[in-house]
Amino acid sequence: MLKRLKNIAHPFLAFIIAAFSLVFECDVWLFTPPKQWWFISVLMLAQALAIGCYWSPVWCSVALLLLNGVGEYAIPGYAQFTSYFMFLSVILICYKTSNRIAAALCLLMMSYTCLETMIRPGSFTGYGCLAFCMVYAVASTVGRYMAWEQRRTERMRESVMVESRLRQLEANQYLAAHLHDALSQELALISMETQLHAVDKSVPDEERWRRVSDYTQNALADLRGIITQLRDDGDFKKDGDEPENVVALLRREAAAGDKLLHDHGFSGETVLDSAQDANMHSSELGGLLSLICHEIYTNMLKHAETARPYHVSISLSSSRVCIRYANGIGEQSVAGGGSGLRSLQSLITSMGGDFSHDARDGEWNGTVEIPLR
Repeated sequence: MLKRLKNIAHPFLAFIIAAFSLVFECDVWLFTPPKQWWFISVLMLAQALAIGCYWSPVWCSVALLLLNGVGEYAIPGYAQFTSYFMFLSVILICYKTSNRIAAALCLLMMSYTCLETMIRPGSFTGYGCLAFCMVYAVASTVGRYMAWEQRRTERMRESVMVESRLRQLEANQYLAAHLHDALSQELALISMETQLHAVDKSVPDEERWRRVSDYTQNALADLRGIITQLRDDGDFKKDGDEPENVVALLRREAAAGDKLLHDHGFSGETVLDSAQDANMHSSELGGLLSLICHEIYTNMLKHAETARPYHVSISLSSSRVCIRYANGIGEQSVAGGGSGLRSLQSLITSMGGDFSHDARDGEWNGTVEIPLR
């Protein structure tokens, strides 16, 4: 039974129609049951129109008003039963139309009641006329309130759906960022090793294959960790998590970059200088800085000369992030920078930053400046 009630498409309509129909049927059959078949037929027609208001509230309500308005004059004794469905019709028409129509209908029904009181002496007392007018005003207000409540419910439902979509998009963004952080560097190193295999014969094939195997194992381990977290938590971003602060992210990226270059025979260091008020959280800025650091260290590994030490300087203030780097130019260096640098420059420029690089005296120099907003 409860399951069927939950499937009712318009609970407001069903409740109002059921309530007025119950009162109407009790008045008809419990207090003054009719005896003529044609009178019963008219009452059943009125009840059928009231039930039809569930599917066609406006037109069936208009039909009810006409039936009751004509019936109380044309059918003796029918006036006793007209008020129930007239109130119902006013509520439903006001519910399904506009404020202007509701106000006009309320004034019309009040005028009809006042005219009936004056034209038909004895039909209403002064207090009875005033009471009916107040009931019509209340019925119009109830109808408009039901319409407002329905619109409010629909807006709440839409806002919940939008919030659900936003949470899903946010989770997807976090997943994409972590996949990038976990796999991009290893895949770039694997690609670099395959490119250097044809041009640099100083490294034995066994050593290159060992490196490729290590990079592949690291990438698979990171991917398995992400999949495990997704399976255990159901959502990659846990409740209460916030983006990693920029200082911690830069320190982690600098340590990983230094280790990568040192493992391949490079010498040099990364220096991080951070102001005390620069410890901020931003997932968008963190993703961009992570991408910049990956590109810088990977390009050094691909194109820099191992005999000359590299140097990376990262300064972070409350208004900007500045990354300066320098390294010796190797024999396989790409003049003007490769497609990775060009794509990175376009991304930094789109966020209001600046990216410049040049080569002089056998050394490659670059500067990245990003405003903090």
